[in-house]
Amino acid sequence: MSKWNNFNDAEEQMSYELIPHKTIAKVRLLIKKGNHVTEEFTDGWATLSKAGTSIYLACEFVVLSGEYEHRKVWGNIGLHSDNSPKFADIGRSMIKAILNSAHGLHPADKLPEAEKMRTIKSFADLDNLVCVAEITINDKGEQARNEIKTFITPASLIYNDYMEERRGKFAIDYGVANKQTNDDFASDELPF
Repeated sequence: MSKWNNFNDAEEQMSYELIPHKTIAKVRLLIKKGNHVTEEFTDGWATLSKAGTSIYLACEFVVLSGEYEHRKVWGNIGLHSDNSPKFADIGRSMIKAILNSAHGLHPADKLPEAEKMRTIKSFADLDNLVCVAEITINDKGEQARNEIKTFITPASLIYNDYMEERRGKFAIDYGVANKQTNDDFASDELPF
């Protein structure tokens, strides 16, 4: 009998409860290519809304460690709206915070190296960045959902605690671990 006939030894289903409000997590940003190209957004990463009145980056944030490792949060970063220029301003601020978090830049750092790291050639430069984010719950729609609106930068005392956090699952290089040597002991004395 194969594992696709007998499910008695299958793991329990994982929980799909919302991640608790104001959870801080290390996340990886993945951007879905929207293929909307304009004179201003030439690289194909932008997405046009169904109504055709706004342009955004369609984002997926994957939690990289901790209790919610591998969970995903979806959201958009605003680039343009026919209704308000504030939409793009909020999006630009969010991208700046992502860059600060991902590159370990203090928001007040105005050195040329820091300013260079806050400059991108394309929205593709944002894809796959690792940063620290605050996950919240938006309960204003039909169904409550997680969202990310705030990114944690080195200006926060907790930034290093999360950015330096490790998964705890490390690949073992067996080629090094099992390497045998023919070196002779210098002496038979114990080193302590």
